[in-house]
Amino acid sequence: MAMETQTTHHLLEVLQTEILARLPLKTIFRFKSVCKTWKSTIETVYFRRLFLSLHKNSSSSWSLLDGPYELIGFHGCKTWDLPNSPASLIPPPFKRYHTHDFDYVVSSGGLVLIRDGSDNAYCYVGNPVSQEWVKIPPPPSDPTGDGSCAVCLVTRLDEDGVVLSFIVVRLDTVLVLSTENHFGAFMYSSETGIWTSKVARCPYYISNMFDINLNGTIYYTSLTLPGVVVAHDFYSESEQFRAVQLPDYPDYNKDYKRTLSISGGFVMYVRTLARYKETVLKIWRLNNDDDTWHLLWEVGFLVSGNYVPMAMHPFDIGTVYIWSQRYHHLVSCNLRKGDFTVLGDASNNGHQDCFIDHSLCKKRVDKIWLPKLSSNLYFNFNVCISFCSFVVPRWMEPVPRPPKAEMIDTTSLLSYATANLYKHMRQ
Repeated sequence: MAMETQTTHHLLEVLQTEILARLPLKTIFRFKSVCKTWKSTIETVYFRRLFLSLHKNSSSSWSLLDGPYELIGFHGCKTWDLPNSPASLIPPPFKRYHTHDFDYVVSSGGLVLIRDGSDNAYCYVGNPVSQEWVKIPPPPSDPTGDGSCAVCLVTRLDEDGVVLSFIVVRLDTVLVLSTENHFGAFMYSSETGIWTSKVARCPYYISNMFDINLNGTIYYTSLTLPGVVVAHDFYSESEQFRAVQLPDYPDYNKDYKRTLSISGGFVMYVRTLARYKETVLKIWRLNNDDDTWHLLWEVGFLVSGNYVPMAMHPFDIGTVYIWSQRYHHLVSCNLRKGDFTVLGDASNNGHQDCFIDHSLCKKRVDKIWLPKLSSNLYFNFNVCISFCSFVVPRWMEPVPRPPKAEMIDTTSLLSYATANLYKHMRQ
């Protein structure tokens, strides 16, 4: 009889775990407070991996951002049960008053870094979904005197995509030499809670501080040699930037439209070419081991017009989004099936709901890809690297907390932003 009771109890626990793992993360997060048994179950690695396996094909919310501006937002996320796009989760004072108080900078691994615009020495790293924020203190010195140096964020993830740690990188100095450039940076690690300095050598001059990042590595485009990107792993002991030659260099065809994106844990290189009544897409994947490129797709779509690549789907390497400069609409391309869908402000043919800022997309795309009246072939090799994908975390681990770091919530930030706005209005 006792054996039957134990077996029944065990089966109920297994059934309970299976049911919990099928719920959205927002609901699971609330259920952690029901009892200690549920809390301990939910926080196990087994439960996390069960949840991820059950939801691997579920829709995930993500936004395509340009600085503090949301160009495109996909919502209706079934993993988190979020009705709106991820950018809408960034606290209102961050977005509304970015010209006065807060400036969204970059995201990595589901975390975002936001700089304090009224005093750039401070910045915040947090998870907009859970509304956990870490206040990052200023670096030991500010060479510009106004805190205007570039700020980047990199994260280290485990095999399940959970953020283990983060590093805030602040550019200190750039020393341009005849053979190479020396980049001095301050780095704040969530593991130590202190700032350290690092100098890295780069063979080429970086064109701007727009970047994409993956697994602790930041990628920049080169100004002195278009067709090459430079990269550095800020978790490594190396003091040398890597130079990665793009797969179609030195093809300077001015009709190509090129962009770098992140998808499925890889850096992707996307190129479009407009032909008569057709747009041809070629997509390469950067191999992490040896910095070589592998051609994944070469597909023609029967869509006429001047289409430019915006981004790959962050999780699905078989989906890419392109923008029409002629018709000013967004197209989702299914590379596996070779078909496409014109997306609007609501779901189309079973596609996930999306928000599109058409006027902003047109403005940014035209600025980047309008024909350049230059005889210099280098200017025809333009690679967009300025759009950033902000992806909702696939799990609800707390934001890594540096030793003695100040943790704040959205209410505190709202009060702070309101006070600063009032101060600027008085001035």
